[in-house]
Amino acid sequence: MNNVREEFFEINFIKQNKILFLILLFSLLLNGCSEKPTNEKQHTVDSTKPSTQVIEQKVVTEPGSAAQEQGRNSNTVNPINKRNGNSDADSDTLDQFIKKIQPQNEQLQKILKEDLDHDGKPEYVLAFGIEKEIYNIFVVREDDGYHIIDKLEDPVIVVHINTDVKIMKLDQTDQKFIVVYSIGDGGAYSEGFSIYALENNHIKSINSDFPNATGQGIRTLKDTDHDGVFESVDYYEFSDTQEHTIVVYQKYDGTGPEKKEILYKNKSKKFVYPSDPKAVILNYLEVDYLMKWFDLPFPEMDQLTDPAARQTYDFEDAVDLSGLAYLSYPVLELSINEVSSNDNRKIFFVKDNSLEERAKKEITFTLEKQSGKWKIMSIEMNDKS
Repeated sequence: MNNVREEFFEINFIKQNKILFLILLFSLLLNGCSEKPTNEKQHTVDSTKPSTQVIEQKVVTEPGSAAQEQGRNSNTVNPINKRNGNSDADSDTLDQFIKKIQPQNEQLQKILKEDLDHDGKPEYVLAFGIEKEIYNIFVVREDDGYHIIDKLEDPVIVVHINTDVKIMKLDQTDQKFIVVYSIGDGGAYSEGFSIYALENNHIKSINSDFPNATGQGIRTLKDTDHDGVFESVDYYEFSDTQEHTIVVYQKYDGTGPEKKEILYKNKSKKFVYPSDPKAVILNYLEVDYLMKWFDLPFPEMDQLTDPAARQTYDFEDAVDLSGLAYLSYPVLELSINEVSSNDNRKIFFVKDNSLEERAKKEITFTLEKQSGKWKIMSIEMNDKS
């Protein structure tokens, strides 16, 4: 009986142990399931929140980031919300400043960022206007907040439109200049530019080259001889007999010697001797005027005139050729009348119809035909009777 009881207790003990074991195992499983979501959630939060040390290390170890490299390009146009090299806070602050200084009814057209005075702090060139026209340009710096250093004063006096602004190196130094490009807004085409520099916290005008006298013509800024120094290049185009273009080169700041070149914009791209004797006279008068204006010899004068006729004449009291200064003049109001003629010799009287009341003199031209070309043999200035 005792053996049976002992066997019974042994069996119960084993059953109880199994039950306890199952309870313990079940409890462990429950505890494991309840803790797992908590651990995963904590791991997710930690992985998306880098420490300050990680951020500082990124700044130190990535000095040549794409944004910084792009920020070195002084001619890059920076959209308002994507300023190269700026933090979000800096961009927001600059945006607020831009809205504060923005002229009424104008929009921000362009932003340029560059250290213009090499003090280690960048300046911002802000251009405002409407569509592709620029009306106001400010140079801004951040010193405990953004402030305007200066405003660019427009030196062009004729009607025009400012179309673009750039930061450029114009010589072999490290100087950086602000260049504003302009076109005419009148009847004839014109273009030019103005150059500025930041000196002693003030914007200084370096040079302005625009056809202010006539409102017509082209002025460009280019390194013509590829020596690292830009030139101010002026093109004076004329609708005269030979369609002359005079090109004048000078250093970008308007200093130093001038270099001049004569071009022909006719179909032949060179001097074409006129076949009509009246055209020979007109060609001569035009070139005489241009020679005095530009203080430049024209080689064709030696072909048009005989040595006996090569002297300096003052035609101001007789004819007005100032219309040549306007590129699209139709016809000079000159009267060229033939008074004597044979196969090889012709004489013409020339007077100015536009200034007939003021003109005190008339000009007599004698031409002879040599080797199939009419050449000016003599010129006489006569008082009108």
